[in-house]
Amino acid sequence: MGSNTPGAREVALIYSDELSHHTINDSHPLRPIRLHHAHALMQACGLLDAPGVHQLPPRPATQGEIERFHSRYYVEAVKAISAGEPVPNMSAFGFGTGDNPPYPGVFESSALATGSSIVAAESVESGHAAAFALAGGVHHHAMPERASGFGVFNDAVIAIKGLIEQGYRVAYVDIDCHHGDGVQLGFYDTDQVLTLSLHESGQFLFPGTGAVSEIGVGKGEGYSVNVPLAPYTTDDVWLESFDAVAPQIIRAFKPDILFTQLGIDTHYKDPLTHMALTTQGFQAAVQRLAVLGRETGKWVAVGGGGYDMSAVARGWTMAFAEMTGQELPERVPESFTSLEGLTHFEDEPPPPLEDDIADQVRAFAQRSVDQVREIFFPRFGLA
Repeated sequence: MGSNTPGAREVALIYSDELSHHTINDSHPLRPIRLHHAHALMQACGLLDAPGVHQLPPRPATQGEIERFHSRYYVEAVKAISAGEPVPNMSAFGFGTGDNPPYPGVFESSALATGSSIVAAESVESGHAAAFALAGGVHHHAMPERASGFGVFNDAVIAIKGLIEQGYRVAYVDIDCHHGDGVQLGFYDTDQVLTLSLHESGQFLFPGTGAVSEIGVGKGEGYSVNVPLAPYTTDDVWLESFDAVAPQIIRAFKPDILFTQLGIDTHYKDPLTHMALTTQGFQAAVQRLAVLGRETGKWVAVGGGGYDMSAVARGWTMAFAEMTGQELPERVPESFTSLEGLTHFEDEPPPPLEDDIADQVRAFAQRSVDQVREIFFPRFGLA
């Protein structure tokens, strides 16, 4: 780590424990304490003490920043819900469901998470080679006037819109198991942002979107790329699918900034999804993104989904090691006590799929890849 060129290999982590302290409710699968576990593991591994690594605190997003994507009417409703004030027809704003229950402080916690992604974008814009906002990304389902899928304020859209205002072209790559429908909507009609998502098909998983046919409209036609995959997709099939389409399209788009959402709910032990990646498969995906990030020169990463605490802590620590070019120890350090039972970063392989299921998984992926290549490669002048 380290360089004589300002920002050349300097990486920022945007985090404070304030991001981990709120509770949505006791039964909600999104537990903000997962961010604390990931940060503690990075710290135990010495990743945060290396030359060129900077820890930056988040700040709350301002109302003006939030309104880059969300209506003032919606923002005021979230404020009222946060303060415990009565909001007629709260369900119209997406609150009251199992995914998005109202809770005290929802405005403040969501604004702070959004601000962490804005700080990450600003740090890269000002010279850091890369930045990782742990609390960002999970809001990628949030809509202009509706909370959705655990998301309240769509931090990725808000942060990217700030970059667009500065004249940057941005490639947004989402590897969460769920399709990033809110981010896709935010840029569906512009050619300034390429959105590319690999996810479990909407045939099987919320939010039910992300078909290959969703390619954008108007100026945005051809700049929305989706690679839906089947349940039980394994490391090898996922990585082959990524390799077959993502690097070529991203390089052809020639972004000024790479913005990645690093959801790890693709993990085979995740309680909410059906894919079958391991932490080493996730790390291999981030390695590929790191190559593209270094080529681009500016790389913003945010967190995302992930509901198995062990997978989140290990996966995002592995991701930050890739971002900073550091090696991890083979075993989880004994000084890490935030979670019990963690010994190794890499998973034992999951039970192998039966041959007929494995064949169906691979065939599903191949169909998606073939369709994406047929639609998008000619548009980008690719063979």
